[in-house]
Amino acid sequence: MSKLFFSVLFMCSCLLYLPSVLADNEPVKLTIDVTYIELHSGPGVGYPIINVIEKGELVELLVKRTNWLKVIDQRKNIGWLSQDDLVGLTNQGHKILHSELTITDFQRRSYETGVMYGDFEGSDFYNVYFGYSLSSVFSAEVSVGKALGDISDNNLYDAMLISRPLPGLLVIPYVGVGGGIITTKPHSVLADSEKRQDTYIASAIGIKYHLARNFILRAEYKYSIVLTDRNDNEEVQTWKLGFSVFF
Repeated sequence: MSKLFFSVLFMCSCLLYLPSVLADNEPVKLTIDVTYIELHSGPGVGYPIINVIEKGELVELLVKRTNWLKVIDQRKNIGWLSQDDLVGLTNQGHKILHSELTITDFQRRSYETGVMYGDFEGSDFYNVYFGYSLSSVFSAEVSVGKALGDISDNNLYDAMLISRPLPGLLVIPYVGVGGGIITTKPHSVLADSEKRQDTYIASAIGIKYHLARNFILRAEYKYSIVLTDRNDNEEVQTWKLGFSVFF
C-alpha cells in the first residue's frame, strides 16, 4: 500500500504543477440586444443609474449577486444590471440563459463550505470543510472530521492544497495533497488503551458536480499514512460523499 500511496502522491504533484495556462477561463462577454440597458451603482433598483449602454455594445461579466450582474463596458464603466434584462443580452449570438450565468458563478467561486459522510476504515465518518480558491486551478481547504467505530473513535484535523486541472468543466475532477492531526480514543478501559495523537500525510482524488444555483455535489477518496511512534505506520483509506455551497 505504501507504493500505492507514493504513486498517487506523485500523480497529485504532477497535476498540481500543470502549466498555469490551464488556469485561465475565458471571460463571459455579452452583447446588448435591446435599445438600451441601464447600469446601477449597486445590485438593486434603489441604487442610482450611473450609465446607459446602447444596443450592440459589449459588456464583460464580472460578478453575479442574487439576480444582479456586475459588468464592465467597453469604456471601462462598471455597474450593475438586473438579471431580468437577460432577454436583452446575447452571448456569441445566442440568448443568455440563467443556467449559463449559474455555471459561470460555479467556475469563478471564491469560497466553498460543505459537509460529507462516508467510510473511514469501516467506521462511520462525518466531515465539515471550508475552502478558499487561490485561482481557478488551485484552492486551499481545511476540514474537521469524526469517525465513530466499534473499537475506537477518531478526530481528524487537516489542511490540503487542491488542484483542479480542468476548471472549465461542469463536472470537475481534482487531486489534493496535505496532512494533519488525528486523535484516537479507544472504547476499551484497559490500562494500555490510551488516547493517542499522531500526525498524518494524505493524498486525495475526487470530483465535484454543479447541481444547481450555488450547490455542489462532491465525492472523494483519500489515502493517508499515519506517522506513529510505534514500529509500523498505519495506512488509512477514506471514502466520502457530500454537498456544499459556494459564494
